[in-house]
Amino acid sequence: MVPLAANGQTPEPAAATTTAAVIPVTLTGQITSANGAGPGAAQAGAVATVYYLPTGTRRTAVTNESGRFTLTGLVAGGPYIVQVQQPGFRPQNITNVYLKADEPTELAISLNPATVAVGTRRDDRTALESAVPVDVVDVATLLPRAPQTDLTQLLQYTVPAFNSTRQTGAGGSDHVDPASLRGLGTDQLLVLVNGKRRHTTALVNLLSNIGLGSVGTDLNTLSSLGVERVEVLRDGAAAQYGSDAIAGVMNIRLKSDNRAGSVLLNSGLTSEGDGLATLLGVNKGFRLGQKGFLNLTADADYRGRTTRGYARNPLVTPVFVVNDPAREQATLAAVGKTYDDYVQHNGDARVRNVRGLLNARVEASDAVAFYGFGSYAFRRGQASTPWVLPARQAADIVDNLFPYGYQPQVNTRINDGAGTVGAVLGRSGPNHWTLDLSNTTGYNRMTYDLNNTLNASLGASSPTVFDNAGGFSFLQNVTNATANRFFDKVLAGTNVAFGGEFRSDRYEIMRGDERAEGEYDEGKAGAQQGAQGFSGFGVASAVVGSRTNVGAFLDVEADVTKRWSVSGALRYENYSTFGSAFIYKATTRVQATKFLAVRGAFNTGFRAPSLQQVLYRQITQTPGANGVIYSGIFNNQDELTKAAQVPALTPETSRSYSAGLVLTPVPAFSLTVDGYLIDIDNRVTLSGLLRPGSGISPAFAQTLANNRVSQARFFTNDLDTRTTGLDVVASYRHALGRGQLTASAAGNFTRTRTRRQNVPGIFRNLQEDDNPTTNYIDPRQLSLIETGIPASKILLGLNYTQGKLGVGLRNTYFGEVSYYDVAPDPTVYDFGGYLLVFKPRVVTDLLVSYQATKGLGLTLGAQNLLNVKPNTLDEAATNGQAPGGFASRAQFEQYFQNRFASPSPFPSNRDVYPYAPVQMGFNGAFLYLKAVYNFGV
Repeated sequence: MVPLAANGQTPEPAAATTTAAVIPVTLTGQITSANGAGPGAAQAGAVATVYYLPTGTRRTAVTNESGRFTLTGLVAGGPYIVQVQQPGFRPQNITNVYLKADEPTELAISLNPATVAVGTRRDDRTALESAVPVDVVDVATLLPRAPQTDLTQLLQYTVPAFNSTRQTGAGGSDHVDPASLRGLGTDQLLVLVNGKRRHTTALVNLLSNIGLGSVGTDLNTLSSLGVERVEVLRDGAAAQYGSDAIAGVMNIRLKSDNRAGSVLLNSGLTSEGDGLATLLGVNKGFRLGQKGFLNLTADADYRGRTTRGYARNPLVTPVFVVNDPAREQATLAAVGKTYDDYVQHNGDARVRNVRGLLNARVEASDAVAFYGFGSYAFRRGQASTPWVLPARQAADIVDNLFPYGYQPQVNTRINDGAGTVGAVLGRSGPNHWTLDLSNTTGYNRMTYDLNNTLNASLGASSPTVFDNAGGFSFLQNVTNATANRFFDKVLAGTNVAFGGEFRSDRYEIMRGDERAEGEYDEGKAGAQQGAQGFSGFGVASAVVGSRTNVGAFLDVEADVTKRWSVSGALRYENYSTFGSAFIYKATTRVQATKFLAVRGAFNTGFRAPSLQQVLYRQITQTPGANGVIYSGIFNNQDELTKAAQVPALTPETSRSYSAGLVLTPVPAFSLTVDGYLIDIDNRVTLSGLLRPGSGISPAFAQTLANNRVSQARFFTNDLDTRTTGLDVVASYRHALGRGQLTASAAGNFTRTRTRRQNVPGIFRNLQEDDNPTTNYIDPRQLSLIETGIPASKILLGLNYTQGKLGVGLRNTYFGEVSYYDVAPDPTVYDFGGYLLVFKPRVVTDLLVSYQATKGLGLTLGAQNLLNVKPNTLDEAATNGQAPGGFASRAQFEQYFQNRFASPSPFPSNRDVYPYAPVQMGFNGAFLYLKAVYNFGV
């Protein structure tokens, strides 16, 4: 037997060289599970892959019932790398293996369990052993080959219960990708990094299709190259981790290698020649002391704009003349313009990122360790808003500046940083207490600037560039203490953890340039105040506020027998603004047979309204048939909110049930099936638009006038919902020929319905009348909550590797999506928007990888190979329901023509914004090339 060195490497024979004679030799080995008390259990079905570094070729074998494998016909010499993979265990690499021609070579390999850090505080639980479902995404393996490079898109195509689509025409959400788990809100998913709470963004999603009215975590501020893996707990866990963990918890584990590193270069382009995406990143590990590490990552990327389907229609969005195509064309010709001069940028925003990651740990002694990790990201985003054109906004055209119209550009600068320092006191292992003390600070700041626009009320003296249109920032600090101990003699093993947490939040809306928001009298009659596209934040919007909360928890997990485990968690939290909450969780898992386990959980949860939702306030202007319509979002402290008698915000509460099974009939195959039911009370949403004359109160109408607005919206606890669903995940691997075949299938099927509408008595008549434009509960937001996420998502993947080559094929099915279009101007029309229905779609990805040299790997691939796009707005309107209760779109169009003597322009902007950001997005096919160079292996 060839002994292994302490560092997992085989010693290099003194006479061995990489140019040994080509003599066929055999490599054998036995693979067991690690066991500190002696030899572990033999691992049948483990896959051993041998890489011959001088040529990059590889061979694969699978272990038998005794955990043994044999590979024949290898070349004497080396060096080789032996990689071992087994579900439930961490992959293990043995480097610098040399094979002798004159004696057999045998390896003894012990595998460590691939434990998860969410849903449990034990350090020996794997995903398949967990009492609640956990997806583990091996980002370090996936990133070098997958079409995507940012975390949200990597998870979009690997976790079926996770959904994230890049937004367009959605204000700040064009620059920050919102995400959803199990069809719930963006703010109902808690994100951890190395087990510590990650801060959210300062942005409130006000125009997005995903997460409307909510605040989420910007996953793309973390470089994927510095991430080892992502664990997604698909179960409520507020009792274990605190507020927000209603849908589940995502734990992002950073790389901790202390020696190896890699350089990643990615470049790609859509099939239409736009959307250029490039990324260059470097990761490197360094040793700190005997057992410590310092792992550093830096990257920079660029993503270009995309535009799809632009075809301006003179009857929908004309440039010069309304409802007269002949005069429209004549006017265009007279000024030397065509519709090609008015192309609407309607796809991805232009984005540039610069990111850095640090992860470190130092073992001061056997009983003391210090750790720290942190991140910084800068993002520059540039997005377009709809053209301002003479046809419908003549008062906002300044002849000396943009006589024929202009397309405002809304730009952002995002600075995001976080840092954690901590210490672990106590010896690791059973029957020893450990105390983890940490402090985490996170900060997110987003500011706006504008160009190619103007404040029409300033007339010719208006700037066309506004360097400061205001912005917002969010600061969070979390101090945590957790004591933990595993008692191996209590029952069949019992883990006890308890601890406390103190958190402080601070939110600020920062005022911008007065000229970007102000109202002047130097423009044409009827000219709107504020810069077109985005008027920023003025003195009326500026606000600053803070809050604190303290929490304490107790978490106990016990193996009642070797086949039956139970756990329970209790948590108490007290907010300086919302009072206290007491929540709990219970789970159980039974290993019914060797290959079948059943599991279940019940938990209560809560989510305190984010400080952003509590404090957000902004006044905006939109064009109406009779002039400017001033509207605003008002916070709970505002006199307008009180005059409207809108109730103060309270926390959301939840009850969640889950049950499932884990099937492992053979080591190479696993199947998990989990059903869930989640009831949420008092969900926070944005209300509908409330206006004078709606029968609210004279005081409300007067307060609207005092604030110079015609309509208002508020954050309110107006819904009780029920979400039900099913998650299915299966994987299989098999040695085929001299290579390895892996197959995976996963699906999420979910449905959300409203159990009750919590409409205050003063607004009940508005909700129950026949005019949807006056509803207290906004029909669009209600439909986005219920059916705005795909009803189902199914992933099917096949991968085969042999020698230097690898081939991957992946199909992703996105189920139906439906929601109401933005309602027309309520001062003119008394009907709502179309119910838009987007039919299911399937996206196919294909990739080919090649190990060119010892360290260099290349991947050429296509995302969305068949160039599939979602339904256009026109198609979705035909698929759906017409406004006003008409049985068909044709009937509504005829009604509109008869009533208004012109064709219907709805859905709005369907010619210049023909697609909506649903399902997989609408960029179509994307071709890419990735190169990864690994060093230190």
